[in-house]
Amino acid sequence: MTPRPQTDPYVTGLRMLARRELFSIQIRERLVRKGFTENSVDDAIYRLCLEGAIDDRRAAGAYARYAAEIKLRGRRRTLRELGEFGVNTNDAQEAISEAYAGVSEAALLSRVLCRRLTGPIETQAQFRRLYGALLRQGFEASAVVVALKSKTALTPQFNDE
Repeated sequence: MTPRPQTDPYVTGLRMLARRELFSIQIRERLVRKGFTENSVDDAIYRLCLEGAIDDRRAAGAYARYAAEIKLRGRRRTLRELGEFGVNTNDAQEAISEAYAGVSEAALLSRVLCRRLTGPIETQAQFRRLYGALLRQGFEASAVVVALKSKTALTPQFNDE
């Protein structure tokens, strides 16, 4: 089977979108990487947006649900990542509010800890590593400390932090 030549960025963009929801910036980068000219990419993205095939708000909602339910990420990280995809702050906040509406931050944090821990936290180094990892995942510092303290071996060294 010989590969089909892809001469139309519009059709190529539609094929990309048929697989999964993508942001306009992702489509742009992928089309340019495939060797299409900037002008033809701009025209294709304009047409795709007019027809509703590309909708960054819809893609933001899908990404926020994925981040909350599958990746188990906190709100902050999801907001930062949506900003990196070029989603404006209001649309990103709205998508995050909808995606995390039925999700308790404490329950999400507990699920992440269950994935990472096989027993209680026994050393301060382990506590610090988990603390940093959970902050990078987008959870609030105060919630992380409470969750980690609940998973520590009962020793006075953790109660001072």
